[in-house]
Amino acid sequence: MLSVVNLSCKFPVRKGILKRTIGYVHALNNVSFNLVPGETLGIVGESGCGKSTLAKSLFNLVPYSRGLIKLNEKIIRKGNYSVSNQIYQYAQLIFQDPSESLNPRHTIYQLLVEPFKIHNLGTNGSRIKTIESLLDSVGLPKGILDRFPHQFSGGQKQRIGIARALALSPDYLICDEPVSALDVSVQAQILNLLLKIQSERSLGLLVISHDLGVVRHISHKIGVMYMGELIESGTSEEIFNNHQH
Repeated sequence: MLSVVNLSCKFPVRKGILKRTIGYVHALNNVSFNLVPGETLGIVGESGCGKSTLAKSLFNLVPYSRGLIKLNEKIIRKGNYSVSNQIYQYAQLIFQDPSESLNPRHTIYQLLVEPFKIHNLGTNGSRIKTIESLLDSVGLPKGILDRFPHQFSGGQKQRIGIARALALSPDYLICDEPVSALDVSVQAQILNLLLKIQSERSLGLLVISHDLGVVRHISHKIGVMYMGELIESGTSEEIFNNHQH
């Protein structure tokens, strides 16, 4: 189980030439939830309510002031102190804009082989076989490995991003607005791909979106965020049939 307990995050507000801190903006305030493999938790809320900050804070891409992140009851992070880097092996982040999250100077092979190099996994031969299998799982041909991101459509780039996220066989995928930058006709393809991969690998999905239709289609449980707080949560049926906010 991936558990988040009382996660809070604040950013300083600075003023003047000396950039003195005059206060703080609380982007997250005591957010807690649990996620298990095979389950999808949708997080909804208006723009600026802290959804993306929540996703990034799980991976220490933004600092948080207090709270716990636990993996199978083992503390991974406590406050702003990283206890373990295991989160990167068990959970991966899919970014909102695939054009920005893929290095334009790298070939598709270089993008997909990087996780294996960072964690020192496999040989060159086994890495290529695994990468070809990853491309097949997201519906892309293996002949694209020597091409660059700009040669692909937005939907294809997002598939490449998903393949990269699956490289280390994580238990959880954190999806930050995974289809908002795509055409409507492509959105359904990517959502169905995520559901297919979840079914095959029993992945836990945390899907962040402001599109209620997307969240209703893909989620088992839903959390509603407002001004940095998780103010309401329940099953998909409970939230849509008897919502309080």
